Amino acid sequence: MTQPRVSFVPLHTYDTEAAVSALEQALEPLGGMGRFVRPGSRVVLKPNLVFGRSPERAINTHPAILRAAALLAKQAGAAWIGVGDSPGFGSARLAMKQCGLLAVADELGLEPIEFTPVEDVDRTRSFIRLELARELLDADVIINLPKMKTHGQMNMTLAVKNMFGAVPGARKLQWHYRAGRDQLLFARAINEIARRVRPHLSILDAVVGMDGMGPSAGDDPWSLDAAVMDVLRLDRSLLFTLAEAIQSGHAAWQAFERFGPGDHTLRPADWQIPSLRTLQMHGGFVERRLPRVAAWLRRRITPRPVPKSTCIGCSLCVDICPARAMRLDAGKLHIDETACIRCFCCHELCQHDGMGVTEPGLVARLLGIR
Repeated sequence: MTQPRVSFVPLHTYDTEAAVSALEQALEPLGGMGRFVRPGSRVVLKPNLVFGRSPERAINTHPAILRAAALLAKQAGAAWIGVGDSPGFGSARLAMKQCGLLAVADELGLEPIEFTPVEDVDRTRSFIRLELARELLDADVIINLPKMKTHGQMNMTLAVKNMFGAVPGARKLQWHYRAGRDQLLFARAINEIARRVRPHLSILDAVVGMDGMGPSAGDDPWSLDAAVMDVLRLDRSLLFTLAEAIQSGHAAWQAFERFGPGDHTLRPADWQIPSLRTLQMHGGFVERRLPRVAAWLRRRITPRPVPKSTCIGCSLCVDICPARAMRLDAGKLHIDETACIRCFCCHELCQHDGMGVTEPGLVARLLGIR
């Protein structure tokens, strides 16, 4: 097996010509787009599509990155290119229309895809049965287009986490509930999904909000994620998908070739990830041996979602909560803290900025936890 390769190129604008040029430059050390897309290939572009929001919100993969990847795939001879993901709610087509991706698809003749589930059974996995998108399993080439973002449950969303979108629709909420508060268990599910629906190429959109880190590309999603953590001067174990991969013995990706400018050129001036004050970060010892103590501590040191004054009582969070920990009473949102699994789906998918996250309390501060 050849050593994975990761390539970084600075980009400070979403101008189409600049984005195409930067992507060509990033792909050159990897063998160019022609190494991944052969003439006649059926290609699926898999952006990060949370829900419909304007590109300026930096929630989804920017249309310029989709356009650049599609143009290069067409130049390489792709016979058919589809664009698809599984948004948190609603149809992919509507979400793509609202965030500008559908306009790119119409412009370039790409086919918008609504993922359809198919059961995938493999007894060598921890999670034997997975329901995954048929369109990804049937593709000749999968090009992963993640958006670089912080994430309330997993610390950050990068290339590996983006493949969780291979799970269609509301089935993602079921996985959140099955993993509960255990980030490493959830990370194992994400890793196994990414290994089964393994992208041939990952192109990370890290322009807006990342102080010009630009696009980066890699032929292995775990290597790309590790390289990004290195650029940010963050311990790789803070990314639960990497921590779980190491723990499970799937760590060949740690030796990779790195191309592009030095970390100091790429690193944002100020980058912060969420402070996940969880007992799982201590190996889960308290959870296993002292469950009552763990429950008491959890209520006092772990972050949890809280409604803000901007909450309009639309009930979307009540509908999507995998733990059914929310209810709306006389227009006021109530959250059952004991039932809440801290998946932060409500925080991530709220369209009105109506959900916040608690700050550390006195116990957390006494324990030296931010």
